[in-house]
Amino acid sequence: MDVALAGERAREFEGERRRRIEERRQQEEDRRRARAAAHASRLAVERERLSGRLVALARRTEALAGIRVSGTAEDERQGVLRTLAVLGTRLARVSNQADADAVHLDLVAAARRLEAVRAGLAAALAEDERLAALALVATRLDEWDDREALDADGAQAVADQLAAVRAGVADTRTFRFGYARLNELVGEHLTLVARRTALLAEARDSAQEAAESLEAILTEADALDVELPGRADAQEIRDLLAVHLAAGRFQEAAHGAVRLAGAAPSLEKALEEHLDRRELARHVTEAAVLAGLVIVEVSPAVRAARLAYDGDLTAEVVARLRDEGVDPVSAQ
Repeated sequence: MDVALAGERAREFEGERRRRIEERRQQEEDRRRARAAAHASRLAVERERLSGRLVALARRTEALAGIRVSGTAEDERQGVLRTLAVLGTRLARVSNQADADAVHLDLVAAARRLEAVRAGLAAALAEDERLAALALVATRLDEWDDREALDADGAQAVADQLAAVRAGVADTRTFRFGYARLNELVGEHLTLVARRTALLAEARDSAQEAAESLEAILTEADALDVELPGRADAQEIRDLLAVHLAAGRFQEAAHGAVRLAGAAPSLEKALEEHLDRRELARHVTEAAVLAGLVIVEVSPAVRAARLAYDGDLTAEVVARLRDEGVDPVSAQ
C-alpha cells in the first residue's frame, strides 16, 4: 500500500524537517563565525609581520646612508625613503587580507628600488662594501623560508647569479653589471614568491572552510550509518587538496578548494533527504502500529512511502490510519 502523511502528522513532519535544516544552518553559521575570528587573528599576525619587514627595510637604508652621491641616484634614494614612510602609514590601516597583500607587494617593490640605487653606486664601493652588499641580498633572501618551494627555478637563478657576482667581486665593472642583474632577478623572484604566498594562503583558507563543511556532513552521515553518493569522490578531492597545499602548489590547491566546496552541497542535500526518509518512516510506522497493522516493511521516499503489512486492509483499518494522520494513496 502506498501512503502519504496528512493533517497534523504532515505538519509535524515538515516542522521536524525544517528544524533539522535550521540546526544544520546554525551549525554552519557557528563554524563560519569561528573561521572569521581565526581569520582576524591571522590578519593581526600578518600586520605584525609586515611591520617587522618595514622595520627591516628601514634598517637596510642605513647601509646606504654613508654613501653620499649627487644627482639622480640621491634623488631616487630619497624617493624610496619617502615611499617607505607612506607604506608605514598604509600598514597602520591594514584591515583585510587584500590590503595586507598589497602592502606586502609594495614593500618588495620598495626593496627592489633601494637595491637598484645600491647597484647604481656599485662602482664607488670598496671591495669589502661590495661583499657587505651581497650579504644584504643573502639576508633578504633568507627571510623567505618557502621561496624555493614556491619558485624553485627563480631561486636557482638567483643562487647562480649570486655565486657569479661573488666570484667577480674584485673587478669593479664586472661587479656593477653582475650586481644589477642579481638585483633584477631577486626582485622578480621575491615578487613572484609574495604573490604565490598570498594565493596559497587564500587557497588554504578556502580549503579549510570547505573541509570543515564536508567533515561535518560526513560525521553526521557516519552517526546515522548513511552511505552518501559521491562521498568517496569528495574524500579523494580533500586528500589530494591536502597534498597540493603541503607541496605549495597554489594553483592546484585553489582549483581543489573550489571542487571541494562544490561537492559539499550535493552531499548535504542527500543527507537531508535521507533524514526526511527516516522521519517519514517513523511517522508511518507509528501510525500503522496505532491503526492495528502488523508491519512487514516501510520503504520511504521523500514525501510518501510504500507500506508492506500483514493482514487484511479493512475499511476500519483505513479509517484508523486516517485518524493517525496517514492517508492511503493506493492499496495493493
